[in-house]
Amino acid sequence: MDTTSSNDTQHALWRRLALPASLLLNLFLIALIAGFMLHNPEASGAPGGGQLGRALANFESHLSPQDARAFNSVLARDLPRTSAASKKLAAARVELARQVAAEKYDPEATRQALSAWRVSWDGFMQDFSDTLVDGLGQVSPDGRRQLLQAAEKRRERRLGPSIP
Repeated sequence: MDTTSSNDTQHALWRRLALPASLLLNLFLIALIAGFMLHNPEASGAPGGGQLGRALANFESHLSPQDARAFNSVLARDLPRTSAASKKLAAARVELARQVAAEKYDPEATRQALSAWRVSWDGFMQDFSDTLVDGLGQVSPDGRRQLLQAAEKRRERRLGPSIP
């Protein structure tokens, strides 16, 4: 019996089954995430709520009350400007999730929704970056060091210790 042709047949069968199985699993996971985003408004990333709100609350939890107040004063000052970009980002996320979870999946509509989300993300980051930089400028040097230490601890919990 020729084992080479048997191995080739097994490899061909594996490749023919692995790709469709992987694609189906990825589509299922995307639909699962999209469903979560559609049914969980906090996942939209709006200021004061969702992912951004949680990130800012975590950020502020590592600051002294005085540093947190100083940082929040900058956020409050810029809220009218950053709020509009945040709302656009949240709307783009909802549309992307809607396209991904649609009963009749439309790849082109999903590409357009993803592109709109990316443009909204870039716009939000452009608006929010100055606010973040200004806010950090109001935090004491010790507070900024504490933030860096907390970020490193979070990174280590997710990825393990860094190599020196």
